[in-house]
Amino acid sequence: MAKQVIEQLLAKGKVVRGWLGVGIQPLTPELAKKFGVTENEGVLVNEVFERDPAATAGIKPGDIIVSIDGAVVDSPNKLSRLIGTLTPGATATIEVVRDLRRVILHVPLTERRDAPVIASLPEARTEAKLGLDVQDLTAGLADKFNLRETKGVLITKVEAGSLAQAEGLREGDLIKEVNRADVSSMGDFNAAISRIRRGDTVLLRVLRESRAFYVVLKSNQ
Repeated sequence: MAKQVIEQLLAKGKVVRGWLGVGIQPLTPELAKKFGVTENEGVLVNEVFERDPAATAGIKPGDIIVSIDGAVVDSPNKLSRLIGTLTPGATATIEVVRDLRRVILHVPLTERRDAPVIASLPEARTEAKLGLDVQDLTAGLADKFNLRETKGVLITKVEAGSLAQAEGLREGDLIKEVNRADVSSMGDFNAAISRIRRGDTVLLRVLRESRAFYVVLKSNQ
């Protein structure tokens, strides 16, 4: 990488790196179990930016990137380093796990605009109830919480001492998926929740302002 940086500085006066266009997060034991992989077996894609290389090539939220050009990806930093060594215009061969199946995608990279987005949550765990109040997203609430979405289920209250609070959820977070099912209204949310049994783990995809992340909660209903 150092050699590549020096060569680019000499030739162009700046460093140009490849850009994939995804938000990513590490695979905790809870997330790995929900997605059917082992801990640190890749990194979890929580967001795919429109019109960027990943979206164009067909990478989706919920995909787990496990290798790039044959090199194993076991952390967000490793993914960042591997993509950073590639130049704009290069085509990366990216292997993902999607719904327990391995898929190979060929992704032509563009110029890097920013660092990959990494979402992280507190490591604390409790056995308290979930403690969430939710409602349909309205235009006024979207404006209040800097959300560019028009649909979804908004968290309006997080109970102190609850599992949701311990996992880092807060008022203004927008729930987009429950156990991989899209949620655009309270009807969708209630239907998804009705399928959950006591003691089940619940996988949520959450949008906070312009950034998405996955989190696993344990149901005590």
